[in-house]
Amino acid sequence: MAGILHKYLPELPAGEIWDRLHDKFLDEAARADEAGAVGVDVAPPAAYDPALDADGQLWDYFSHFVRLWADRVDGVVAASPAVAPENTIVRDFVNGLAGAVSGLMLRTLLEELHRHRAAGLLSGDTPEARYRSFREWTNSAAGHAELLERYPHLFLAVRTRVRTAEDYLLHLIAEVGRHREALAARIPGVGANPLVTAVSLGAGDTHNGGKTAAQILFADGGRVLYKPHPIEAEVGYNAFIAWANEHLGTGLRTVSALPAGEGGFVEFVRTEEFAGEAEEYFAHIGRLAGLLYLLKATDIHYENVVTCAEGPVVVDTETLLTPRLSRPATDADGSAAHQAATAIRDSVAGIGILPMVVKANDSDRGMDIGAIGYDPGQEIPYRTFVVRNHGRDDMFVELAEARTAAANANLSVFGAATVPVPVQREVIKTEFRRVLEYARARPDEVLGAIGTHLGDARFRHVNQPTIFYTQLLRMATHPAAMRDPLVRTALLNRVVLRTGDAHQLADEEARQLAAWDVPYFSYSARSTALLAGSGTPAGEKVVRAEAFEEPALDTVRRRIATLSPEVIDRELLMVDLAFVNKLPEEQEPTGFVPVPPAGGTPVDVSRERLLGEAARIGDELVATMFESADPSFPATWIAPQVMTAEQSQWSPGTLGYDLYGGSPGLALVLAGLARETGDRRYADAARLVLGPMEDQLRRGAMDGPKISVGGMTGLAGTVYAITTARRLLGTPGGLSAGELARELARRAEPDAGCDFVSGMAGTLAVCMVLYRDAAEGTDRKLVEEAARTVAAAEAALLRGPHAEHGRATPYTGYAHGSMGIAPVLLEYAHVFEDADVRDLGLAMVADVLGAYDESDGDWPRIWGGKERSCAWCHGAPGMLLGALSAVRHAPGSIPRAQLERLAELTLQHGFGNNPTYCHGDLASAEIAVMAERELPGLFGGRVSDDLYPRLFTQVVERYGERADTKYAYSSSLLVGRAGFAWSVLRHLDPGTYPCVLSLA
Repeated sequence: MAGILHKYLPELPAGEIWDRLHDKFLDEAARADEAGAVGVDVAPPAAYDPALDADGQLWDYFSHFVRLWADRVDGVVAASPAVAPENTIVRDFVNGLAGAVSGLMLRTLLEELHRHRAAGLLSGDTPEARYRSFREWTNSAAGHAELLERYPHLFLAVRTRVRTAEDYLLHLIAEVGRHREALAARIPGVGANPLVTAVSLGAGDTHNGGKTAAQILFADGGRVLYKPHPIEAEVGYNAFIAWANEHLGTGLRTVSALPAGEGGFVEFVRTEEFAGEAEEYFAHIGRLAGLLYLLKATDIHYENVVTCAEGPVVVDTETLLTPRLSRPATDADGSAAHQAATAIRDSVAGIGILPMVVKANDSDRGMDIGAIGYDPGQEIPYRTFVVRNHGRDDMFVELAEARTAAANANLSVFGAATVPVPVQREVIKTEFRRVLEYARARPDEVLGAIGTHLGDARFRHVNQPTIFYTQLLRMATHPAAMRDPLVRTALLNRVVLRTGDAHQLADEEARQLAAWDVPYFSYSARSTALLAGSGTPAGEKVVRAEAFEEPALDTVRRRIATLSPEVIDRELLMVDLAFVNKLPEEQEPTGFVPVPPAGGTPVDVSRERLLGEAARIGDELVATMFESADPSFPATWIAPQVMTAEQSQWSPGTLGYDLYGGSPGLALVLAGLARETGDRRYADAARLVLGPMEDQLRRGAMDGPKISVGGMTGLAGTVYAITTARRLLGTPGGLSAGELARELARRAEPDAGCDFVSGMAGTLAVCMVLYRDAAEGTDRKLVEEAARTVAAAEAALLRGPHAEHGRATPYTGYAHGSMGIAPVLLEYAHVFEDADVRDLGLAMVADVLGAYDESDGDWPRIWGGKERSCAWCHGAPGMLLGALSAVRHAPGSIPRAQLERLAELTLQHGFGNNPTYCHGDLASAEIAVMAERELPGLFGGRVSDDLYPRLFTQVVERYGERADTKYAYSSSLLVGRAGFAWSVLRHLDPGTYPCVLSLA
């Protein structure tokens, strides 16, 4: 038993939870042995007929067990007075359930197929013939008996799944029969004496014994939905919307509903094109967003909203009045990151009706599931099962990346081509504000309406994302889990890794998963109890009596009672942030021209004006900072997430520990502003970020696989911010330069990568900064040892089996390519007199220079490719920055003619694209000024002294008021407002404020 636990829950440490699971598994092992001993006695399928298996996916085999174990359906359907004589109920049921049975059985059958093939038990000269041989065996008496003996628990699971689905279908037919008159009277679209012609059981997750939402089609073309849970929330929500229509003039479509026992019928909303103007559609979204915010709704994503001619309609109201789960306090509760994440989750951006990007665990890949954010064709952030080689003996299942295919039943942001995205957003904000202002002015009236219509309703608690549960269920279909019920039990009990602090909840999750259902929990608006069961008093049980911090209605009451102008403004900002990743790129080009017209008047900007803009940005950063209640955690901000691996996301989140887009970059800017202005607010804010980070580093709290070492996106960038801010503020730190360098060196692993932004080239650059900052003696020797360790690891990567002439990355440029790596090697080699590393750096420089393409006079972005870029990250400006460093430490390594060509390309193509450091004007201007200062005349006199002042007046100053782009909302050092402020400091005093582009 201990071996099972160690193998399938290796993350679980010894302790109370481990001991409890051990005892639980012993009990379940005894029950499983008893169930397996009973086994399943079922007739084998008929002899294999290839005509019934034309697609080679075993549907005939799976359908056999559906028909065998659902033997009551034909009779009930034929006898029911509520069913039309001409119907497809049985056929649809068998076809649909065969898919569910396939999900349970397919992996095991394919393992048997591979076992037979490997043992030479299949006859035939082709893969298709050998597949037929296998299918003849599965349908034979001997093969069937062998499968039953080897996998008794699999067949028990299939029988249970089929019979629960049959019970549910028969229940549906009976419910329609009992409520035919009421359906005709109360549900629009249902005619008199409705007769059922088809029942479409949901293809998705099942709950509470195989139940799922169902669509019922009648002979006259009418439709209705049946939901297998209490629908007081549907009734109450639509009554509240009707109240809002009357009092606020919201004009929103309502839906009729008919409670029926443990479930109920709901009007079917047909997907239609909105009949009004597109702009008015987004006004509807704004009103809905406001009302849903007041109701503290969650999970209102694209699958739970349908647009009809009258506008968008919420068709799943289970997740309104969301309370906060009560759980043991943890150290992280006092962190600013936790507070900020909670603020996002509780905001309008967390409802789901606006654009909303979700990710799988720590993946950079994201998918927009928002009601108006979703579009088909997106990469799904998790892998899905795909069957390959159908109908062959090498048929297999693999986890593969996939894209979304389902259509959105709503008008998406990108689908509304006639309404500019900023206009959509502002229309939504106007109506959202109107709803919240009404509630602020009349809180008792609004709360009274909510209490009247929803106070006695039942809602669903989604304890974990559904994808987590479905992944566990998918794991449990592995043949090993089907052979050994203890393996399956262990896999399903992995819920303790997320819910282990509430064992009653974890046990109930595992119990429902064991029935092949996605766990379903509910609560009432006036109680703190968490319930599980069918929704009727007799079928319900209390899982935890005090599961929530307070009743949901009290949570909503506090939300409305505390509405203030500040809260409303904060939520309007969250609307802005939700739209950032949808903003069009057309406004991103700045149009800045680096060479002024001849005869123009030079631009002169006063120090006061320059510093005033930087201070304005600093004031915004101070005002929006989340400070940790526990001083051992760093402060942070809510801002668009910026990942160098996936910049297309830009969804609201808490800033991380990286220099590129995280809070260290902002803290560095605040430290610079503190030095330049003498304002202690900036210094205090910088210390609230960097002080706890340094302390965490000292305590080993940053150890672990999630912390990379890379230059701008990993720990090296954090260390750079710490040591540079320390120098700017004139304050000592808890760790010496040598100790900081040692922390970097011990993470110099081969999987760290070798580039500048995310790999060891950037780490080595920071080591060189630490070496310059280190005190003479022991501390400097520690830094030298660390630098040598990092350099050796970098050189090993560059000379490794995957590198060709130092081409360890696909790129030529600075951020991710050779021209960012080589200069750091040359600097290191110059300081520490390392001839081997110098030769490696020179070879890399020569290789880059040799990639020059005479056909267009430029360098490729990717070795041998046709794509061109012109920015710091990729292209001439960054290559020029690298070249400056190379000739500084290895004079003559780059001919003057090629330096001049890089300069010319920078002027020609490096400006006007966007305002940022990473791939825009700030970097190109800074590099041009540096190059002209170090190599006078390199630009042929075309770089004037007023290059930055002109850029400041035309682009940087109050950029957010000039352009509605993602860069206006980003606070990032490399692609946002912090970079604007740093550029001012660099211009005012380049000797004090270093070039962050090279981690100088």
